[in-house]
Amino acid sequence: WINEIGRLAIGILSGVILLGFAHRLQKEYKTFSSILVSGAIVVFYFTIAIGFKQYHTFSQTVAFILMVIITIFSVLISILYDRKELGILSLIGAFAVPLMVSNGAGNYIFLFTYLLIIDIGFLIVSLNRKWLIVNILSFVFTHIFLFYWIISQPLNSVNSIHLLVFASLFYLTYYIVNII
Repeated sequence: WINEIGRLAIGILSGVILLGFAHRLQKEYKTFSSILVSGAIVVFYFTIAIGFKQYHTFSQTVAFILMVIITIFSVLISILYDRKELGILSLIGAFAVPLMVSNGAGNYIFLFTYLLIIDIGFLIVSLNRKWLIVNILSFVFTHIFLFYWIISQPLNSVNSIHLLVFASLFYLTYYIVNII
């Protein structure tokens, strides 16, 4: 009875309602409010992913942009609420975005550029808020993506050079953070 657009609207509305409750409870029940915000963010991610993968309501580009907006929103909420748990959820969501909107084309330059941008962003957040776990998780997730790509792709002269450049940029990013 409810078409795909209606189902997606229900998903978004559910996330908004969860956010509303979380905001009302934020001052009195910080932990519970953080759990509600986490639930809302997860609902947003999955709603967009289902809209892209199952219903084909969104193109890959639109789904990616919407998920990046959700990630930015979740990072801002984690800073506003000053909750490390929300920062970790934001990080997990940011690293899950390429998996949720992948169509199997394997554009590794775009993937590694995206990873470098979110690494720098989350490292700035982790330094400003003193959330060391965010720095560590960012490092681990980045290297999981990097090692998986190395294992799964045949290396040739072109992508070997790209891999060297990106691996060097990742190394430099984390080296600078550790110096700071």
